Amino acid sequence: MKCTSGLRCRECKKEYPISPIHVCEFCFGPLEVIYDYEKIKRSLTRERIQERPKSMWRYRELLPVEDDPIVGLNVGFTPLIRAERMRRSLRP
Repeated sequence: MKCTSGLRCRECKKEYPISPIHVCEFCFGPLEVIYDYEKIKRSLTRERIQERPKSMWRYRELLPVEDDPIVGLNVGFTPLIRAERMRRSLRP
């Protein structure tokens, strides 16, 4: 269930359908996602998100994309590792 309905220019408020653009074609302002917050409240919980695989697609209802992903299923959630050697080299 998608919780996004389009894009809106932060500056002039012109609305666009969801598409791979990020700048308003009229005023060059940044575009922001238009969310349906009532739908989010009804359908999405922290627990539901945490149960999903660790990738950016666990947030799919909140992403401004129309279709299910066909590539990049493992994108995001790069694990952080302890880098003791790097940390020691950065100390003054």
